[in-house]
Amino acid sequence: MTSTKMEVLLNWIMEVPLDANGLVSQSVFNSLQELGQVDAEGVLMFCRKYISHHRRLLLVQRTALLKAMTQLVKDNIDDLGRVAAKKLITLASIEMIRLKDVSDEHQEVASQLLLNVGHWFTKEAFDELQSMFQPRMDPFFHVVLTLANLCKEHVHYMVPLLKSLLQTMQSMLPAVKEEKTKWVFCFALGIFSESILAYLYDIDEAPDPTVKKNLFFKEFSAAYDILFNVWLPMNERNISTAVIETLGQITHLIPFDKLENELPRLIPAVLSMYQETASDFCVTQGLYGVLHTAVERNSEELAKQIDILLITLQHQICIAVEQPTNQYSQKQLKEILCCFKLLTPAFTSQIVEFLLLKLESTNNQIRLGTLTVLDHLINMVPLYMASQKNQILSSAKLLVLANNNRVKAKLGQLIYTMASHCYLHLEGGKEMIEFIIRQCALPVTENEEDSPDGPCSGLADVVTDGDLRRRCEEQLKMLTALPIDVVLWPLLFEFIIPVRCTNALATVCNCLISLAMKKGEAGLAEGFLNYEEHSNIPRPQALLTRLLTMSSSLQQEKNRCAPALTLLHILGTDIHPAAPQVWEKEFPTLLDYLQEDSKKCLIQSQWEEKLISVLSQTLELIEDEYWLGQLGKELINHLHNHHHFSQEKGFVYKCLGVVLQHSQNEDVVKRNLQEMLQTVRHNEILEKEGIAIGVGYCAVTHLDTVLTILKEFVKLNIFKKTASYFQIIKDQEDIEIIKVKSTLISCYGYIMACSPRGLTLARIDSDIVENVLNHYNIKILGMKIEVRDLTLKLSLIKTVTQLAGAIQPDDRSTYSFSRKAELLTYMQELIKAESTEALLTSVRKSAMDACTSLLELHPKLSDNRQLIQTCLGSVFSLPRLEARTVNEHPTMSMMERQGLFIETMTSLMDFLKQLLLLDLSPAGLQSIFKHIEIWIQSIKEYAREMAIEATLQLLVFYREQLDTKYAVALHNLEAIVGCMVLRCTDPSRIVRETAIECLYVILYIQLHSEEMPAYHKDADVEHLKVLKEGLHQANSQAMFQVCTDVGKVLSKCMAHNQLKGLLFTLFKGLADEQSNGSYAAAIVTNVLVMKCGADLADVPEIIKALHTQLQSITQQPVIRMATRCLSNLASQHAPVILPCLLKHPIPFDRYIGDVWRSLTKNISVASASIKYLLDNLKLLYESSKESLVKNVTNSESQQPLAVICALHQMICNQDSESVIGMLYSQLFSTVLVHLSSSVQARLPRDFLRIQTDRKASGLAQKPYNITACNYSVEILQALLDKGGGWDLIKRPELHHEGIMLLAGSMVKLATPHLISIVEQLTPVLANIHESQRISAAAFFAELLSHALVSELLLTDTLLGSLLRCLIDDSPVVQWLAVKGLGNVGVGAAHKIEKYVAKLVPTLLSVMDQNAKLNTLLAVEAMSSVSKILDNLPHDYVEAILIDVAIAIEPFLENRQDRVRAAAFHILGKLIQFGSMQQNPVYMEHIHSTLTSLLLHLNDKSDEVRGVCRLVLNLFGPLLASEKLCRLFQGLGLEQEGPLDYESYLSDISWYIGEDLPDRISYYIKSCASFFSSVQTEMRESAVTFASLLMLNAPPDYRRTPAANQMCKEVLTLLSDHVPSVRIKTVLGIQRLAMY
Repeated sequence: MTSTKMEVLLNWIMEVPLDANGLVSQSVFNSLQELGQVDAEGVLMFCRKYISHHRRLLLVQRTALLKAMTQLVKDNIDDLGRVAAKKLITLASIEMIRLKDVSDEHQEVASQLLLNVGHWFTKEAFDELQSMFQPRMDPFFHVVLTLANLCKEHVHYMVPLLKSLLQTMQSMLPAVKEEKTKWVFCFALGIFSESILAYLYDIDEAPDPTVKKNLFFKEFSAAYDILFNVWLPMNERNISTAVIETLGQITHLIPFDKLENELPRLIPAVLSMYQETASDFCVTQGLYGVLHTAVERNSEELAKQIDILLITLQHQICIAVEQPTNQYSQKQLKEILCCFKLLTPAFTSQIVEFLLLKLESTNNQIRLGTLTVLDHLINMVPLYMASQKNQILSSAKLLVLANNNRVKAKLGQLIYTMASHCYLHLEGGKEMIEFIIRQCALPVTENEEDSPDGPCSGLADVVTDGDLRRRCEEQLKMLTALPIDVVLWPLLFEFIIPVRCTNALATVCNCLISLAMKKGEAGLAEGFLNYEEHSNIPRPQALLTRLLTMSSSLQQEKNRCAPALTLLHILGTDIHPAAPQVWEKEFPTLLDYLQEDSKKCLIQSQWEEKLISVLSQTLELIEDEYWLGQLGKELINHLHNHHHFSQEKGFVYKCLGVVLQHSQNEDVVKRNLQEMLQTVRHNEILEKEGIAIGVGYCAVTHLDTVLTILKEFVKLNIFKKTASYFQIIKDQEDIEIIKVKSTLISCYGYIMACSPRGLTLARIDSDIVENVLNHYNIKILGMKIEVRDLTLKLSLIKTVTQLAGAIQPDDRSTYSFSRKAELLTYMQELIKAESTEALLTSVRKSAMDACTSLLELHPKLSDNRQLIQTCLGSVFSLPRLEARTVNEHPTMSMMERQGLFIETMTSLMDFLKQLLLLDLSPAGLQSIFKHIEIWIQSIKEYAREMAIEATLQLLVFYREQLDTKYAVALHNLEAIVGCMVLRCTDPSRIVRETAIECLYVILYIQLHSEEMPAYHKDADVEHLKVLKEGLHQANSQAMFQVCTDVGKVLSKCMAHNQLKGLLFTLFKGLADEQSNGSYAAAIVTNVLVMKCGADLADVPEIIKALHTQLQSITQQPVIRMATRCLSNLASQHAPVILPCLLKHPIPFDRYIGDVWRSLTKNISVASASIKYLLDNLKLLYESSKESLVKNVTNSESQQPLAVICALHQMICNQDSESVIGMLYSQLFSTVLVHLSSSVQARLPRDFLRIQTDRKASGLAQKPYNITACNYSVEILQALLDKGGGWDLIKRPELHHEGIMLLAGSMVKLATPHLISIVEQLTPVLANIHESQRISAAAFFAELLSHALVSELLLTDTLLGSLLRCLIDDSPVVQWLAVKGLGNVGVGAAHKIEKYVAKLVPTLLSVMDQNAKLNTLLAVEAMSSVSKILDNLPHDYVEAILIDVAIAIEPFLENRQDRVRAAAFHILGKLIQFGSMQQNPVYMEHIHSTLTSLLLHLNDKSDEVRGVCRLVLNLFGPLLASEKLCRLFQGLGLEQEGPLDYESYLSDISWYIGEDLPDRISYYIKSCASFFSSVQTEMRESAVTFASLLMLNAPPDYRRTPAANQMCKEVLTLLSDHVPSVRIKTVLGIQRLAMY
C-alpha cells in the first residue's frame, strides 16, 4: 500500500471497538469493502499484517477482519497477486488450526478465506493444506473439511492428486476416535468419491485420461471396511447416518465381487437404520447409492433382497405422504420414488403386484402411499407399466367409493395420469370419469364462496371438499384436452340431468362445449346428438328444462349460467329445429350481457325476465301442442325432483306460466295450474313469487280459468286446517295457511299486472280487491286478528301497488276507484306497525310506494295530515346505521340495510312529491312543510339530516313544477326561511349545506312568484352558493361569517312585509335545542335588524316578544346577541324603546340588564340614552315641596329606582368608558344628588340635641333606600377607578364624611371635570332637600382643602356658596360650610391673606352666635380659624389677631372640653406671630392667659392638658425669664409621664417671683377669678397657685391692700362644698403664715 492516507484511515478503522449487536461491526465491514474498491490487495495486506502483529486481538475483532478479507478476496480475486495470495493462504491456515482463543465461526471464516483464495490459486492452497495433512500428524477438522470443499470446487485439478490424500486418510482412519473427526472424514470420502465419478463421467475433458476407477479401489475398499465394520457397529447416531450416506457414495468405487459379497449384509444394515426421523433422508440416499450400483452391475444378490426392500420402501413412503408440509419428508418421498423407479425395470411384475395388493388395504395411509408410487411409475416408466394396464385399472375401481379426500384427490391425479397413457379406453374407464364428476359435484360451502381460491397442491395436510372439487374440476378440463373424445362424448350428457351432479354442471357443460367445438372444427357440426343410438342421453325437453333452469340462477352459481346457456345455444337444432331462429339472435346478447356485467351485481329478476322472454319467443315458433305438453311434463318433473331448490322452482313456475299461456288445451292448463299450486312451498319467497308470476302469465290468455282455479283452491283441505287462536296470536310465521294466503294475494296482484286491462277493470272491486282483503284479514270466531306475518304484509302491499298501476293513465280522470281510501288506511296501518328502532323490512318502503300509486287515483283524498305524519315519523324516527346495530340484527348486512334505507327514502320522497302535485300551491307546500319542520328541529342529528334533505328535494321539485303563469304571492314563506336559517350552523355538515341549498331554492321560488323569468340569476341569491364553501369548517368564526352573509342576503331578498314574521320565527329559534341553531338565529336577527330595523313597525311588540323569548335562552353568546339586537333597535327607535325598558320590574332581570349594557356599545345611542335617564332622574328630584309632602304611589316610587338601575347597568360596564368621558360631570353630579336622597343623610349625634331644640321643619323624611344607594355608589365607583369612603357614604349619619373622601378622590382622579361638577352642584345648595344640601356642602367643603381647586379658580365660587350656607336652616349644612371655610386656609394657603379679612370675622361671629346654642359649630369655627392662622405668615401684624385673641377668651373656661381645647389651640397659633410682640395690647392679652394656661395643666380633660402643654412650650420665649422659658419648654419632654403639678407650680412661682417681680401681683390677682370656677380642679389649682405666688412674692407685696383682699378670697374657699378644695385651701393658708 503506497497511500499514507489509506494507512491512516485503516488504522483508525482498526481502532474502532466493535459492538455486541453488530451495528458497528457492519459499519467497519462496509468501510473496508469501500476501501477495497480502491486498493484491494493493499487493504488485504494491511489486515493480514494487523492480525499477525496483534496476536492478542479480541476474537470478535479478528473474526470480523477475516470476514471482511474473505469478502474482499471473493469480490477482487482477479486483482490479487501470487505473493499476496500465498501470504493470505498462510494466514488462513494459521487461523484455521489455532488451538487457543478460537471459535467454530472463526475457523469456518478462515477456511472460507482459504477457499476463496484457492479459487484462483488452487495449487498454492492445496500445497498449504497438504502440508498440514500428513500421516503422522493429528488431522485437523477444518483442514479435512477445506480439502473436501476444495476438491468439490476443482475436480479436474484435485482428482489426479487424490491417491496420496486417500492413502494418508487410510492411515489415519483406524486412529480416529472423536465423532466430529469421524464425521468430517465421512464427508470428505463422500465428496472425493463424487468428484472421482464426476471426473470419470467427463473423462474426455479431463487433464489426465489415465485415471480409472480401479485406481482408487484399494483405498475405498479399506475405507469401506473401517466404516462398515468398525464405525457403524458403534451405534453413534450422528456418525451412523453419515456412514450410511458415505457407504452409498463409495460403493461405486469398490470392486464388484466385494460389493456382491457385502450386499446380503449391507442392505439389511442400511434398512435397519430407518428411525422415522429427519435422518431417514440420508439413509435413503445411502440406500439409493447401493441400489444404483447393484442395479447397474445386475447384482444377483439384489433379487434376493427385493421383498424386504419393497416392504421397507412402502412403509417409508407411507410415512412421508402423511407429512406433506414437512420439507424433509418431501425430500424423503422423492428419494424413495427414485428407488422405486430404479427397481421397476428389473422387477416390474413383482412391484406392480405388490402395489395392487396394497391398494386393497383399508388403511388410507397405505392407499395414499401406494397411489403415489403408481402415479409416479406410470409417468416415469410407462413402457414397463403398459403391460399392467388392465390390472391397474381394475384395482383403481376399488377406490372410487373411498371416503378420504386425500385418497380421492390422489386417485383423481392417478386417473388423469392413466388417461394420459390411454388407460380409460379400457373397461372401467367410465367409472373413472364418473368418479371425477362426482367429486366435481361436491357441495359448495359459504367459506368457499367467500374465498374461492383454496390450496390446490398435493402438499396440504387436510384436503377439504372444496379443494377436492377444484382439483377434479381442473382435471376434468384437462381430460377434455386429451385425445379421449370417444370416451367423453356423449357420456358427459348423462351427467346433466341428475340432481346429484348439479354442482358439477358448469364443469360438465364447459367440457361438452369444448368437445362440441372440436367436433365443429372437424366438420361434425350438424346433429351432435343421436337420441336413438345413445338411449341414455336425456330427451330434448329435459335438456331444455335443465339447462334453461340452470342458466337462470345468478345468486347460487353465477359461473353456471354462461356454460349452460352456451351449451343450450350449441344444441339448438338438437332441442328443436325452430329454436335456432330465436336463439341465434338472442343468446349472444344474453351471453354478452353476462360477460359485460360479470363484475356487477346482476339483478336476478331482470335476468329471469330475459330468459322468459326468449322462451316465450321460442314457444311462439313451436306450434306443436304435443311438444309443449312434453315440455310442461318435464317442467313438472323438475319441480318434483328439485323440491328444495327455491330459485329454480320459482323460475320453473314462470316457465310453466309461459308454456300454459301458449297452450290451447284447457285441461292441460287446469291440471298444470293445480299441480303448480300444490307443489309450491308457500314459506319460500322465491317459489311464491315465481308461481304468482306464472299464474299472471297464464292469466293473459286464460283469465277466467285462473280465477276459477284460485277460488277452487281456497276450498281445499289446507284452508280447512285452521290454526288455533293462541297459535295465531303467538306466532304467525309458522302457520301454513297464512303463507298460502300470501301466495294467493300475490297471484291476484300479478293477474292485474299481466292481464289485459279491459278484462280486469270490471273485476277489480268485486273479484279481486274483495278476495285480496278476505285473504289478508285473519278472523277467528268473528274477531279480526292483527297481521304480523311479513310475507302476508308484503304481498298485500305489492298487490295494491300492482292494482293501482293496472289502471291506465289516460282513464284515471274517468275511473273512480271507490276503495281507494280503504286501501290507504290499510297501508297507513302497516306503516304504523313498523318498528322505528331499526329498519329491518321493506314494508314501510313498499307501503309508501303503494300510497303514492293510490294517490294518483280518483277520488281525491280529503284529509291527508295523518297519512303524512305516519310516513314521516316512520322514516325519520329510524336511527343512524351503525355497525353495532347490524350486529344486533344479524339477519341483514350493513350494505343491505343501507340499500334498503336509500330505497325507503326514495319512496318517501315520491310520496311527498305526489302529494305536492295534487296541490301545487304555496298552501300545499306549507301544509307538507309544517309536518317536516318538526323533524328538522329534532335533537337527533340523523333525523335532522333526513328531514332537511327531504325538504330540499321537495323544494327543488316544487320549483321545477311551477309555471311562470302560476304566480302566487307566497305566504308563510318566512316560516320556512326561518327554519332553514336555524340549520345553517347545525353541528352536522350535511344539515348546514342542505339548509343553504334550501334557502337558495326558496328565494328563487320567491322571485318566481314575483313573476321574474325562470332564467334570471339574482346576484344576492347566487352568493349563497359561495357560502357553502365556508360550511366545511365548523369553527365559530366560519359559522359567524356564513350567518352574517345569510342575513345580508335575506335583508335584500325578503319582502318588508315578511320581515316581522321572519323575526318572530327567528326569536323562537333563539331557544333552539341545538346551540348552533340559536347562534344562527341570533346572528341573522342582528343583521336583519341592523339592515332593515329602521323600517320595522310595532317595535314595542317586537321588544316584548324578544324579551319573553330571552327567558328560555341559556346560551350566553346568544343572549348577548339578542340584547345587541335590542340595542340596534334602540339606536333606530330610541324614543319608543327606552320608556318600554324602564317599565320592566325592578330589579331588572339579567336580560334587560344586558340590554341596558349593550346600549353603551354605540356611543351615540349610549349618550342619548344616558342623557334621557339623567333628565328623568333630575325631574324626579326637582325641588318640589308638594312632591315631598304628598304620598306617592308605588309605581311612582319605582320610577327613580328604575332610572338609577338602568344607569347602573350602563355605567358599570366596561364598554361605557367613552360615554362616561362625555357625560362625566352630569353623571357624577346627578348620581351624587340621587345618592344623597337615597341615603337620607341624618344629623350626627352631636347635633341631635340641637335639632330637638329647634322647631321641626314639617317635611316628611323618606325611608332609607338601600337598593338605590348601592346602585348609586357603584355608579360613582365606576366613575372613579380608585377612592374610598364608600361604606361611609352609605351610612346616613356618616354620609357627609364619605362625600368628603369622595371629593378628595375627585380632585386627584377627575380634575378636568371639577369645574363642570361644581357648576352642576351649586344649585343643589338651594334645594329644599336637606340631604342633597348636606352632600353638596360636604363636597364643596372638601374641595376647598385642595390647592388644585385654587388653581382651577374655583375658590371664590365655592367660598361664596358656603358663606351662603351659613344661613341654612340645617345645622349640619352650617357645620359643613364652616369646615369648608376653614379648608380655604389649606387649599388656598398662598392666597390666605386675601380671604382672611372675610373669613375670620365670619368665623368669629359663628363662634359667638353658637357659643351656647351649638358648641359643635363653635368648635368647628375655632378649628377653621386655626387652619387659617396656620397658613398666615408669622410676620402678619393685622389687628384682626387681637380680635381673635379677645374672641377666644370666653371659650378658655367653657364647660365643654372640646371648646376649651379648641380655644387654647387658637391661643397657641396666636403666640406664633412674632411680629405682634411689638403690640403692647396684643402682648398684654397674651400675658393675661398665662394663669389660665398654668391652671389648665391640671384640667380634667386630657385633650386640654395636652394643648396647654404645647401652648406653654411656645409661651416661654415671650417671657423675660430664661428659667421660666426652660421650664415651659421642658413640658414637651414630659409628655410620656405624669406631671408633678404642685412641684411644677412651685418652681414657676419661684421663678416668677425671682425674674418677674413686677408682674407677680397681676398673676396673683388673676388666680382669684378661678375661685368661682365650676370645675373643682380649677378651684384647687387656683388656690394652690395663688398661695405659691404669694409665698414667693416680694416682701413689699404683703403690706399691700391687694394682699389682704387676696387672703380674704382664699379664706372663702374654706366653705367650698368640695372637700378636696377645702384641703387645698388649708394647705395654701399654711403657706401664707407670714401674712
